[in-house]
Amino acid sequence: MKATDYAGTNALIRVYETRLLRNEQFETMLQASSFEEAVNVLKDSSYRQDVEKIKENKDYELLIDNEMQRTFKELFEISPEPRLIEFFSLRYSYHNLKILLKAKLVGENFDYLLLDIGKEPLSALRHVVEAGKSEVLHPIIIEALEDALDYYEEYHNIQAIDIILDRFYFRHIKALSLELNEPKIIKLANLFIDFNNLSILCRAIDQKQTRNFLHAVLSSSGEVSKATLIELASEDLGSLSKKLMKLPYKTIIQAATNSETRQISPIKIDLETDNSLMKFFQMAKFEVFGPMPILAYLYAKQTEVRNLRLILVGKKNQIPQDSLRERMRLNYGA
Repeated sequence: MKATDYAGTNALIRVYETRLLRNEQFETMLQASSFEEAVNVLKDSSYRQDVEKIKENKDYELLIDNEMQRTFKELFEISPEPRLIEFFSLRYSYHNLKILLKAKLVGENFDYLLLDIGKEPLSALRHVVEAGKSEVLHPIIIEALEDALDYYEEYHNIQAIDIILDRFYFRHIKALSLELNEPKIIKLANLFIDFNNLSILCRAIDQKQTRNFLHAVLSSSGEVSKATLIELASEDLGSLSKKLMKLPYKTIIQAATNSETRQISPIKIDLETDNSLMKFFQMAKFEVFGPMPILAYLYAKQTEVRNLRLILVGKKNQIPQDSLRERMRLNYGA
């Protein structure tokens, strides 16, 4: 598509951006003395219709799910290129595939965990899990399902379902970025994959996992090769930080490394990679044409609900506001 084809949609996106929660709203929620007081802040936001219900039952996940379902439905309708929205909704499609496949394998009903978000309708995912084939789903989804089933039949390890489908999910978003053939979206897919691999590597070393484990869980679809990361499996968190400095993400590694112990923090690496992605998307604020404003808004919305969940969980469990504040992700808006 031509960059100018997005002009009308991007004008709408600028309107939607004004509905995002502002920094001062998050700060007011952080300083709230109770869960109810924090929820009251949302009366002046796009979440307003669920506020009273949430105050009664404290089911903040319902509030978040409703908002994300509305957001994706709206953007699928207005986007001139639906695959842009699919780039973000694939995460939910693979989540639903995991739930449905596990339910079939253990003979239980996990429908309460399903999220009606994504290009792939739940009926199509149910069908492919039962029938093993589909005329409407992407071939990568079919291959992912076949691989997961083959592994389970051989090893009967239900936890491996997540690992296998996650690997295919990252392969799928890389394939989708190449289909869209937009340099910034291909760059974005590489960032998603590389940052997830960095997180896995740090946690695996912290937990003393094996090279075989890393070979199974790391994606090979990113810019940094899987082999390069697996070679670092024998490092500790101190020496790992030095070795990772040679990769293209030196600034992130430095920010995630403790200045005293010189050890990289698995928790900080997630925070810093998320914030780096937000900075990448914030550049789209200055773009009038092209696909990036739509993607930036979606990432902003996902970050918003992540921060919202963090605060509401914290207020429900009386976690100190400073502990919550240091785990907050960078906000897209002012």
